[in-house]
Amino acid sequence: MNSSKQILIILLTVVLAVLIYLAPKMSSGKKAAPDTGGDFSAQFEEAKKSLSEEQKRIFERLEEKLHRAEKDNNEQSWQTCGNEFLKAARFFQDANKVVLYKGAISGFEKVLALNPKNLSAKTSLGSAIVEGSSVLGIQPMAGITLIREVVAADSANIEANLQLGLFSVTSRQFDKAIERFQRILRIDSTHIDMYVYLGDTYMTMGEKQKAIDSYENYKTRVKDTLIIKDIDEYIKKLKQNN
Repeated sequence: MNSSKQILIILLTVVLAVLIYLAPKMSSGKKAAPDTGGDFSAQFEEAKKSLSEEQKRIFERLEEKLHRAEKDNNEQSWQTCGNEFLKAARFFQDANKVVLYKGAISGFEKVLALNPKNLSAKTSLGSAIVEGSSVLGIQPMAGITLIREVVAADSANIEANLQLGLFSVTSRQFDKAIERFQRILRIDSTHIDMYVYLGDTYMTMGEKQKAIDSYENYKTRVKDTLIIKDIDEYIKKLKQNN
């Protein structure tokens, strides 16, 4: 990935989270957890029948991960399987998202069945539920509750704090989002991407100078000269629009 694409992905992460959250909402009567068993295998096989060549390659890789997890039946294999399905669900923009989110949720649930104390799997499960809520017809709060439980068990958990920060942005609780991103920097100052998340959040709030300050903080800490150039150009455009 070249630096321009890399910085663009970083800058649009929060926007992507907002789009996920603002997808069509569920009626109050929808169930709080998806049915990931029973029909999953059938749905997966059915989805394979109408794929592009690129999608077929992705599904082949997923099937390999799934078979490996079923064979090994350990935390690591199911975690890897869940992660792969979740990445694919974020990539696909068609009806296949349903079965992919189900695969992700199923994988993370199997990790937790083997080890209920696996906080990474619990965070990922919560994220998959929130992100897939609109297409699966489930309540996003069930996923947020799981992630909050992770933070309650480990207040320094960066992955969980980040997800809660992003979900705070989507619900327009910007002060809470900023506190989450700042907390991550206090936990581990090497997570310099938090300055970009802070900048994006401040921009959404209309706090342009605070956003510029955050991007400047990121620029002073990043090593890649091409990324520094991209950030400089972005900051310059922001200042010109004052």
